[in-house]
Amino acid sequence: MFFARIVLAIQALVMGGFGLAYWLWPYEMANLNGMLLMETVSVSNMRVYYGGLQLGLAIFLLWSMRRPERASPALVLLVLIQLSLSLARLGALWLDGGALQSFDLTSLVYKLAAAGLALLALYLLARQRRTEAEREAADTLDGAAFDSDFDEPPAPQFNVRELPLERVTRTDLAETSEVEVRPGLTDNWSEPRS
Repeated sequence: MFFARIVLAIQALVMGGFGLAYWLWPYEMANLNGMLLMETVSVSNMRVYYGGLQLGLAIFLLWSMRRPERASPALVLLVLIQLSLSLARLGALWLDGGALQSFDLTSLVYKLAAAGLALLALYLLARQRRTEAEREAADTLDGAAFDSDFDEPPAPQFNVRELPLERVTRTDLAETSEVEVRPGLTDNWSEPRS
């Protein structure tokens, strides 16, 4: 869990930092990407999609670090996001016929490394959970999880003799239980077979 938290924390810091940068300085961040924001709506879209979305993802990753059961879904989300962005960048380069610039190459390597670290964290988390489950099963088999108070046998759930006679007949007894039905018994009950 420690490694998973480190991966999530690093990704939350990176996404949160870039999200804040795109939110606060959209013109400068757009210029780093080779974009020119000409209209107010362009600035707004830069803040919303590049800034707000990354901030939201960073907050989700920080939230998921608080409990162990949240780490796996957050890591899966991280893998899907980073791999999708990597494939989209490669697809855009192929469609546009462009060469990898240093910014694109750095971004691509970072996204692939982040996805790889998240996959490794998922694997280590699954292995840790498997080990804990095996240890818990071994403790159960050793008797640690059993109740040791066996002074009295458990009380029966119901008494068969208290059931109404019209519901329990000789035929029912002969078909469903291991008793021998002998003719002549008046209460529809018999001795167990030997």
